[in-house]
Amino acid sequence: MPLEEIERVFVVNALPKDLVPFEKKMVYQNYLISTDEKETRIRRQVEEGKEDKCDITIKEGNGLTRKVVKEKINEQTYLELEKNIPEKYEPIIKFRQFFALGNSQVMIDDFVNTKDPLLLAEVEFNTKEEAAEFVPPLWFGKEVTYDENFKNKNLWKKLNQELTFNK
Repeated sequence: MPLEEIERVFVVNALPKDLVPFEKKMVYQNYLISTDEKETRIRRQVEEGKEDKCDITIKEGNGLTRKVVKEKINEQTYLELEKNIPEKYEPIIKFRQFFALGNSQVMIDDFVNTKDPLLLAEVEFNTKEEAAEFVPPLWFGKEVTYDENFKNKNLWKKLNQELTFNK
């Protein structure tokens, strides 16, 4: 059954030096389907000293709220699904860190293999009211929640267009 994801996204120019993450991992994210309204992605998360976690996620919609179905899969299933992606397509690779932020948590994604450096902060909420009341800290930059250019699926498409063009 789909869940409703409520999330705001911001560009971050630099992380404060005194900010300490409570979790860090590398994320490898590739897409089986990517249209304007729907995406199906597979993801492998690698955390030092822990077993890799893999999942398949279907997201529908745009903006602040989206429908999400997410299922854990084992590594073998991940590798089988990955075979459906043409070899020329590379996953988005991001270094993800989690930080406490008041009563919330923030995920900072540092995109490793995009052409231009990019840090994005994602904050998830339980309700639309919580999202509306959220006051971002000063170190958050421009909000890009509604900017399709900053959606992971579109960053992936851009990365792979550049790779295909340059091969």
